[in-house]
Amino acid sequence: MGFWSFYFFAKLLLYYRGDIGFHVLYNLGFAALTAWPLQRRWLRVTRQVLAVPLGISLLYYDSFLPPIRRVLATAGDVMTFSGAYLLELAARFFNPHVALVLAALLLAWLLLAHRLRMATFAIIGILTVPAVGALQQLRVAAPAVAASGAPGAAAAAGASVALTDASLSERLQAFYASEAPRRVRFTPPPADSAAFDVLIVHVCSLAWDDLQYVGAQDHALLKRFDLLLRNFNTAASYSGPAAIRVLRSACGQTSHAALYKPDPPECHLLADLAAAGFEPHWTMNHDGHFGDFVGDVRANLGVAARQDVDPGARVAMHAFDGSPIYDDYDVLSRWWQKRQALPAARVALFYNTVTLHDGNRIDGYRPANSHDSYQRRVTMFLDDVGRFLDLVAQSGRRAVVVMVPEHGAAVRGDRMQISGLREIPTPAITLAPVGVKLIGPGYAAQPQRAVETPTALLAVAQLLENLIADAPFAGGDALAAAAANLPQTDAVSENEQTVLMRVGSDYQMRTPDGAWTRYDTRSDQ
Repeated sequence: MGFWSFYFFAKLLLYYRGDIGFHVLYNLGFAALTAWPLQRRWLRVTRQVLAVPLGISLLYYDSFLPPIRRVLATAGDVMTFSGAYLLELAARFFNPHVALVLAALLLAWLLLAHRLRMATFAIIGILTVPAVGALQQLRVAAPAVAASGAPGAAAAAGASVALTDASLSERLQAFYASEAPRRVRFTPPPADSAAFDVLIVHVCSLAWDDLQYVGAQDHALLKRFDLLLRNFNTAASYSGPAAIRVLRSACGQTSHAALYKPDPPECHLLADLAAAGFEPHWTMNHDGHFGDFVGDVRANLGVAARQDVDPGARVAMHAFDGSPIYDDYDVLSRWWQKRQALPAARVALFYNTVTLHDGNRIDGYRPANSHDSYQRRVTMFLDDVGRFLDLVAQSGRRAVVVMVPEHGAAVRGDRMQISGLREIPTPAITLAPVGVKLIGPGYAAQPQRAVETPTALLAVAQLLENLIADAPFAGGDALAAAAANLPQTDAVSENEQTVLMRVGSDYQMRTPDGAWTRYDTRSDQ
């Protein structure tokens, strides 16, 4: 086996650290290939030539990196990344602590390789993986796990199920089955109620973990919101699916695959708002061409919303592909100036911002690292939204402003994903703050209310419907009534081939090959 024994020792170390997965049968097969004695030199040379690409491929397969098929599908987008951003991403794969441990392991292997049969130890090490897995299954199955009583649970409250691939898959299907019939039915506002606008600020790359990592979790804007959903799950970790989900939020949560299939017309939030008397509008602080984001939005508005593009807005930074990103306050304030000249009594705005997206470069500013860059940009963004709230208040018009994130930025990263990578929709990426602010005459501000129950986009749609139906600017504390008993949703997040589902206090991950494993949410940072 030679040097390949170190290959297996290194992979076992990374596996037991939680940095990679480990497919036992494939690794046993590869170990047999590299260890089988061959007499002829040309056979040994041929084996080594074949083993190198096979070993690299197997390591990639064991990793938590996106499947090769997905990498190839997005290769065109990756090619648009600037050289500086590609270098920055490559540097994030280097972990000095892991590198030091692997160097020590290599030194030990070099000292012992000529004295011990390393191939034997490597194969024993591989066999420990299923043995440890079986012991863990027994430990979990003994006490079992109480199934949650929230919608979509695989068993009734008080029942218990063992965590097996089959039971977890059944639990996931039960969740989607329970979400399928859920609907928010919008009705026009009362004829005598004061007109107000609905302004949805859809934010790319903003999660609780990001805010905590850069020390911005107590920013003044978060304290200004009248209502804060603190246990909100975005269900997605990429912008396209996130936009589809928010624009279809009047219906229950669907699987990722269902996002790209026809859905009932009543699911489209902006169309529902238009039917309730709100003139629909749409604007962004970017061109939306990366990943055809603009196409995803247009296809899921459900209505011919007017897209307001102001080429005069100030360019604040440039994206990872070099495209301009406009100043949030400049875009919003210019749109608000136009809105005040519109004859419509009620307007619904969908505004999308990518100010916080990984790899953005502020013009004239050189950050020390991604942490420093994000910290500066998140402060800029939150300050800009605060200024916009002041502008709306100064205008004397009434508005309900909802800030809802697409997903987090993964600024911190964890053992399974480098900083900025969002292929696995972890809780650090999908648990995000949703803030609601009521502005205008007739609303008496109250101390901030926090919703701690698990919520998702259906709760946002229901909250808007409650406010439209209940005349929130007629005095009293209408927000308290609107926020009472919002629909709860289990924390289930999904990308094209990866699912993360909260079960009790843990998260279980379904990998692209269909197997389930506990997700280690710990971080080295």
